[in-house]
Amino acid sequence: MKTNKLFFLFSILLSMLATNALAYDFAVKNANGVMIYYDYNTNKTEAYVAHKTDSYNSYSGSVVIPKEVTYNNKTLKVTLIGIRAFKDCNNLKSITIPNSVNTIAQYAFESCSSLTSVTIPNSVTIIAADAFKDCTGLTSVTIPNSVKELGANAFYNCCSMKSVTIPNSIKIIRSSTFEKCTSLTSVTIPNSVTSIGVEAFNDCSNLKSVKIPNSVTSIGNSAFCDCSSLKSITIPNSVTSIENVAFCGCRSLTSVTIPNSVTKMGTFVFNNCSNLTTVIIGNGVKKIDERAFDGCTNLKSVTIGSSVTSIANYSFWDCDKLQKVISKIKKTYAIPLHTFTNIAFSNATLYVPKGTVNAYMTTKGWEKFFKIKEEGTTTAIDDVEADNTLNISNAIYDINGKRLSATSLDELPSGLYIINGKKVVK
Repeated sequence: MKTNKLFFLFSILLSMLATNALAYDFAVKNANGVMIYYDYNTNKTEAYVAHKTDSYNSYSGSVVIPKEVTYNNKTLKVTLIGIRAFKDCNNLKSITIPNSVNTIAQYAFESCSSLTSVTIPNSVTIIAADAFKDCTGLTSVTIPNSVKELGANAFYNCCSMKSVTIPNSIKIIRSSTFEKCTSLTSVTIPNSVTSIGVEAFNDCSNLKSVKIPNSVTSIGNSAFCDCSSLKSITIPNSVTSIENVAFCGCRSLTSVTIPNSVTKMGTFVFNNCSNLTTVIIGNGVKKIDERAFDGCTNLKSVTIGSSVTSIANYSFWDCDKLQKVISKIKKTYAIPLHTFTNIAFSNATLYVPKGTVNAYMTTKGWEKFFKIKEEGTTTAIDDVEADNTLNISNAIYDINGKRLSATSLDELPSGLYIINGKKVVK
């Protein structure tokens, strides 16, 4: 009982400490008569804009944050907009941030749904995670070159934002930075950026064009997932990895070339890109992962690079309009029976390196293709035509489409033949 009482008292003490830690230190009206709440920094030489209470912030209309504030006869420089300072101020319409501020802290303006624009001064070096999250009325923002760190979710669900300028001081676009910015139509990523993070532009459904610079080495999970208006994307030779679901649901994409620099390509990477017609997979990719191009229902041509050593099940599932598969793989290996659909196996022509037709025709998975040609040839299995002078049921062709004089396999040596449009191994 005594232990429980002590625990209860200790809990109250912790609660009080937490409340005091979150409370503002002092309040001063600005030149317009708006009361602004502040915290001191550690040694009480600077002022941080603070939130009023844990549950309610009263800021509305237009608010001008002063460069300096005087309290108790002491003038303090305002250097930071603190955690949750303006969070949930649904009636805040505009904010003026002075050029004394160097940091916009986490959740600083989260859910300020009436905020339509903000000018970030050149003094700011850090925009922390969730700083402008759910500012659904924000239409534009210019991030100055002074900003070196842009936090995760910084502009998450700023669904009215039509344009954004990313400065060349940014090295990483972190996770969900611009996720659900559904009004964003174009974005230019500067040459300073080396990594595009998880869900960075996920569900930017009106994003039509993106320029990825040569500085980028990795494109994260779901980075451009469900950017359904994205018509084209150029992946530069600097990129080495494209992670899972990176371009899934980009239904307006019509073609994509994966450069030789890419060695890793994740699962579902171009899944459900339903208007994709042409895919070229470079010679650096080692593995085509599960359902990488599943649901690319208009895909007509795919080129598989020479370094691919593994192709997963359902990689090209539901790609029934495939007409041409070009494999650069010289040493064949088995692929799953559900890599391609039966319709694709029947309708598409598989083009293979010179001298490998027999190997492909006898390797599990590949042998299901009805038409297999050496790359560069113009006549092969799919060019065979019936000769009316001979009963078609007895016509025998070699793998190059040449009709043989023999009318029975017994007359021929061991090998691969075409009889009645079907491959036969003797």
